[in-house]
Amino acid sequence: MRVGYVRVSTGEQEEALIQQTERIKKAGVAMIFSDVKSGRSDNRTEFNKLLEACRNGDISEIVITRIDRLARAIVTINKAIALFNEMGIKLIILDSPVDDLQNPFAKFSLNQMGALAEFELDLLQNRVKHGYNHLREQGKASPHVPFGYKRIDEKYAPDLSLHKVGKTHWAIAHEIIKYLLGNKSSIRGTIQYFLKEYDVKFSTTGLTNWLHNPVLRGHTRYGVKKNRKNPENWDIRYNTHEPLITNETYEQILALLAENSRRWGRNYKGNSEIGKGLLSGQMFCGDCGGKMYAHNKPYMPVYCKKRGMYGSDFCKNKKTIHLITVIDTVDKALTDKAIALKDFMISSQEQAKQPESASVIELKSSLKNLQKLPPNAAIEEAIIKIKLQIQQHQINNIDSTTFLVEQREEFVQFFSDARFYKTMKESVKNKLYKKFIKSVTILGGEVVAVGFVQFLY
Repeated sequence: MRVGYVRVSTGEQEEALIQQTERIKKAGVAMIFSDVKSGRSDNRTEFNKLLEACRNGDISEIVITRIDRLARAIVTINKAIALFNEMGIKLIILDSPVDDLQNPFAKFSLNQMGALAEFELDLLQNRVKHGYNHLREQGKASPHVPFGYKRIDEKYAPDLSLHKVGKTHWAIAHEIIKYLLGNKSSIRGTIQYFLKEYDVKFSTTGLTNWLHNPVLRGHTRYGVKKNRKNPENWDIRYNTHEPLITNETYEQILALLAENSRRWGRNYKGNSEIGKGLLSGQMFCGDCGGKMYAHNKPYMPVYCKKRGMYGSDFCKNKKTIHLITVIDTVDKALTDKAIALKDFMISSQEQAKQPESASVIELKSSLKNLQKLPPNAAIEEAIIKIKLQIQQHQINNIDSTTFLVEQREEFVQFFSDARFYKTMKESVKNKLYKKFIKSVTILGGEVVAVGFVQFLY
């Protein structure tokens, strides 16, 4: 099967990701693996799925736009190419075609491109590092400005721009502090109030970090990225701008947060077991679209994370459902789908020859017209090229069809008999859920939809 891989470093590069995807689609791929992650990281979900599919023998060709989309580290590039060679997988680089990965000149070319990609990343990181060091040496404000402030002449200053309700962001920031302390409110309660009144959205972690930010007390901080949970390692320059709160107010905030923690603790939603059970990350709220979670125990309720954070005005999905009920419903949907798919595969004889694609029909029409012309060298060359294109399309179609058939057969094998997969270990079952279930939508205490991966349709 021919597949594509696309990657950008951050979500801000969405347009670049779209452009890559469109180019890869035109190459005639059956599916595309997509990551938003640094190319230096080996912890890329879709990239690792791609490598696993390669090891399983499911992939014959991989299409990328440039070698640095595959990785930015020369070691990772070489490991990936070694795997492709081992499995007989062809790598197609649209911007730098390479015919044979095992050819010494091709290897040299890829190493050169990989080294250049790694060199470019090193240069970029050095520029960023020097830029932050310059900010620190000059005592200038970081580009990451907390709510209520703006960056003026490279210093923090009150944000006096108007919010849509007619108040300045500086005034709303003051009001958040006043509401929190005056009502002895919880973090969650404060978040819900300001979302409802001003449409100002914080997460629980976001609001807590905002309250602890020294910028609010008139100080500028550096060295946060790698020490977010270790403020003792921050480099703080004191009294650099107008404060939002005094040190005394900050002490009151610390006392309130400590009291809230004593009264309510972290609550079970902060437990480390949350989100580690079956279907974690695959359940979605039917009202607000947010992810739904449950404790790693079958009889704990599944809840909407966004409702818990932002309240009933944001999400109306109040009624809960036990995880065991969700699992039973999903299992029944899997069985029904497997039985229906089994009947479909038998009746439609999917393994028979598939109808020709529109591309092949068009190429054959062009070939037929060329063959009617008086023969000459140019026409003969064009005929050969079109025949090769037709052959490539047919090979790709066979690879894709074979992949779909194999995946569907695997699905039917696992799920057509409920007694078989109900006895599986949870770890095995969870892998199957990840492989075949796209989403589970929950609303009003019921599972309203189970979405399957595309190749099961």
